Amino acid sequence: ALKKHRLFILDHYEAIMPYVNRINTTGNKIYASRTLLFLKNDGTLTPLAIELCLPNQEGQDHGADRKVYTPADDGVQGSLWQLAKAYAAVDDSGYHHLISH
Repeated sequence: ALKKHRLFILDHYEAIMPYVNRINTTGNKIYASRTLLFLKNDGTLTPLAIELCLPNQEGQDHGADRKVYTPADDGVQGSLWQLAKAYAAVDDSGYHHLISH
């Protein structure tokens, strides 16, 4: 897939991370995200993995707390996958409306 240029990364980590702590002190919650996408034969992109990140509680010098989610259909893992996709979509929308314009 890599050699055939079918993998893409939607990386909103650097743009969103500086605002995560400030946003999360309100009633809203957000993660900084990175999404790995695969280009299917029909021309659509499908997510393969989503990384959600929060600032490390010990401070900025300790990096970020990261969790990677992969596709799942059922049970708790399916629900977590749906939430990860929602957080990635929020980052993408926020980046598009607030930063790229």
